[in-house]
Amino acid sequence: MSFWHLQHPQGHPAAVDGATGERLSYGDLWARVDRFADRLRQRTKPLVFLLARNTADSLTAYLAVLNAGGAVALINADLAPNLLDRLVAAYEPDWIAGHAPATLPAGYAETGGVGSLSLMRRDRPPAAAPIHPDLAVLLATSGTTGDPKFVRLSHRNLQANAEAIAGYLALTPDDRPITTLPFAYSYGLSVINSHLHAGGTLLLTDDGVMQRTFWDVLAAERATSLAGVPYTYQMLQRLGLDTRDLPCLQTLTQAGGGLDPALTKTFADLAAARNWRFYVMYGQTEATARIAYVPPEQLADKIGSIGIAIPGGALSLDPASQELIYQGPNVMLGYAESRADLARGDELGGRLSTGDLASVDGDGFFRITGRLRRFVKLFGLRINLDQLERDLAAIGDAPVACVGDDSRIRVLVEATGLPAGMERLVASRYRLHPSAVEIDTVAALPRLASGKIDYLALGASMR
Repeated sequence: MSFWHLQHPQGHPAAVDGATGERLSYGDLWARVDRFADRLRQRTKPLVFLLARNTADSLTAYLAVLNAGGAVALINADLAPNLLDRLVAAYEPDWIAGHAPATLPAGYAETGGVGSLSLMRRDRPPAAAPIHPDLAVLLATSGTTGDPKFVRLSHRNLQANAEAIAGYLALTPDDRPITTLPFAYSYGLSVINSHLHAGGTLLLTDDGVMQRTFWDVLAAERATSLAGVPYTYQMLQRLGLDTRDLPCLQTLTQAGGGLDPALTKTFADLAAARNWRFYVMYGQTEATARIAYVPPEQLADKIGSIGIAIPGGALSLDPASQELIYQGPNVMLGYAESRADLARGDELGGRLSTGDLASVDGDGFFRITGRLRRFVKLFGLRINLDQLERDLAAIGDAPVACVGDDSRIRVLVEATGLPAGMERLVASRYRLHPSAVEIDTVAALPRLASGKIDYLALGASMR
């Protein structure tokens, strides 16, 4: 049975809301889910935009949409209003659930709240074809940029990945993960789904590891696991995780970009000393979340590797390009860029070309060696460099080129002076720390004979 229908023992704790202190048993949670689902049911399959936070109310709304037979687009609640308007125009959701924005999107009216969430309903049906029955979740491909490109995930995708992760992590009802990642981010969502499948207790907080309140919740609620992207582990090292008394902690997991080998070794050694398990993993939103992992007992000998395929999946290399290919039941149905695309079914047949170049060793462990596509991951957010270019070029009406890696982005503007507002847009709209973005002006961007920007030359300039 799927994790959004599983009936774990009613008295067993399902979630603790770190902000409010509210505690929900599985019985409480499912009762709330049923009431919320009743509000959403309609004759045709609805699309719900959930402006998600790591709260009990967002968890309830997410599960309610799945139980009501709808499709839910998970959107970071902190998305800038103008970018939310862009998504609403492209997808025409039937409902929007979240804290009501200062100005409601055109064509929507509040219909009362559910817990702390406002529920807003569209006043007329969309013109597009009905939503495909297999569609369950939409996840953004590019962090906080407002790019309308979404990954279409099916019910089967969600369940298969939850089962695989719960399996290789050996999750049980005794697990108590604390949320360190956004609900609307595939890695953060996978923590929620896999632990619901296992019947664990979710410790929900939007606070980060640099905030004292995070550690207060972790200690008071006896968290057993932490999940983090590379930036998280950089902060944990800075905070001196090795000096903290954490008697209940048992498991560390890492994904969301390659972790520096030296830092990987630091945490592998710490985990061994504390008798913790440290899982280094690899995934993509297009595969719901996880694709590969390194078994902790083999990590010391495989630092820098992404490991082996998750249960039910298979990895291979394209013989011509050495691109990493993944095959499994968690591979998305395909992409969407508008409401009309939601009528489409499975377009990939379980096979994903990852866009990453890789090699494989004699033990069958894979290692990423490069990228084919123009994405970078910063602070756990996947940034579409092409979308960033388009948005920045619109500010100064000047040619812009963006290159980057998982440590920083370099922006070059073909102009005599930096257009006003460009640095502010990067900091506010994309929620990126200024240290992660370098913006410079140049007299002329390097170009190929075809007139296209020479990204290879720009990439070399970062080294």
